[in-house]
Amino acid sequence: MRVRPRTLVMIAALTGAFYVLLPQLANVGDSFQALRSATWGWLVLAVALSLLTYVASAVGLSGGVPEHLPFVPTVESQMASSFVNRVTPANVGGMALNVRFLQKAGVDPAEAVTGVGLNALAGGVVHAVLLVLFVAWAGQSGAGTFKIPSSSKVLAAVAIALALAGIVAATRKGRRLLRTHVWGFVTRSATSIAVLARSPLKLAALFGGSFGVTLFYIGALAAAVAAYDGGVSIAQVGAVYLGASVVAAAAPTPGGLGALEAALVAGFTGVGMSSGTAVAAVLSYRLATYWLPILPGWACFHLLERRGQI
Repeated sequence: MRVRPRTLVMIAALTGAFYVLLPQLANVGDSFQALRSATWGWLVLAVALSLLTYVASAVGLSGGVPEHLPFVPTVESQMASSFVNRVTPANVGGMALNVRFLQKAGVDPAEAVTGVGLNALAGGVVHAVLLVLFVAWAGQSGAGTFKIPSSSKVLAAVAIALALAGIVAATRKGRRLLRTHVWGFVTRSATSIAVLARSPLKLAALFGGSFGVTLFYIGALAAAVAAYDGGVSIAQVGAVYLGASVVAAAAPTPGGLGALEAALVAGFTGVGMSSGTAVAAVLSYRLATYWLPILPGWACFHLLERRGQI
């Protein structure tokens, strides 16, 4: 896979600018004080839960195709996909890598595309279901009124602006992609879908893997919040994460970079967490789930490439 230097420069510039801006909006002193008071055991747990998302993702991918997939290489492919997604927006690179991995594993090309599409669809359904459940749970827990402080309104505006930019940029390309590539594969893949529908184990893997990915990410965020004694419930953490992820998914940046951080901080301050603690927790969460997996993801990418599995 080729990555243009211009893309890397853009990502580096955006990352640097945003991570300088974020503590400024929250109050630099409060953020650094919170970082110094971290309970490291919770942060280690956040990293461990982040790693488990790749296991769950591998289970979900296996459930999307009729063929049996080797477990360890499938987990490696999910880590490699996460690495590719760091330099491509909207998970496009990761989805392409998954299709390539499935084809190399002996899956028919149409079934491979359908499997990746079904996995993405299952993830969307699971996300929507969990969003409703966590918002209802947070509401019943007596969380109080959601109100974004003035400093966090800037972050909310940043997140929404990035999401809108992503939607505008993707609309025309998305229609063209659907017309020229996806529809033809879908019409030739009815047999694959029918086989999966008759297999309870495959359906359980497909949806169970998606549930696992989302719940492990929520758990990692909850652990990062607990590391700084954030004072919010798991219901609130889940509701904030799921809502912020919807905004970040539309952003044109890799992995929702900038949009997710902004939306998470705005969400946490909206449920009563101090801005300094919110920034510290969100930065730690993103370190555990976005930045630390880059090196093992890169290693898995080259390992799969050398073995001829992608």
